Amino acid sequence: MSLTMLDLNSEARTFSGEPLPPLRPIWIGFVLAFGFLVLEIAEVANGDTSGKVGVLGTVISATCWIYWLSCVQRFHAILNQLAPYAVGLSTYPITPGRAVGYHFIPFYNFYWIFKWPLELSRFVQESSPVPMISGAIPGLFLLLGLILARLFDGFVGFSLIFGVSLYISRKLRRVMAEHERTRGVAEVFT
Repeated sequence: MSLTMLDLNSEARTFSGEPLPPLRPIWIGFVLAFGFLVLEIAEVANGDTSGKVGVLGTVISATCWIYWLSCVQRFHAILNQLAPYAVGLSTYPITPGRAVGYHFIPFYNFYWIFKWPLELSRFVQESSPVPMISGAIPGLFLLLGLILARLFDGFVGFSLIFGVSLYISRKLRRVMAEHERTRGVAEVFT
């Protein structure tokens, strides 16, 4: 089932009738980041002041990155479903695969960490009544979190990254609720 939006200036646009996937729980990311803090405290307690987190730190770091990228993928999967479809394709410009994949391109990833929050923010502001700050601010905090996690402190860096993810998740939850409310009203009239 699809809902149709009439636009007198162009073809009819449809919306996906599939239920939206749930957002990933961001608290899991904070628990993973807390693992870094526990590891750092254990190192200090053992008298190791070198700051090397070792194999366990590498595992926690990789798990944090994988979970964060899965959250980014889910954000964009939801936005692709929320956007109107024209000619069978979503009008949201970023696919979930691109959203994740472009993080792995050296040097371009620094641009990408600003680009996708800008697109996400623009889409939310244009297509829903949910207020959202400019995507440049979350992009700046994501870049800062990335630098902190890689070079200085995993706990602080990943806490910042998952803090931005929590903000985006809360905004998307409100957008999803508004979409479901609108969809329910539209089904009454069809």
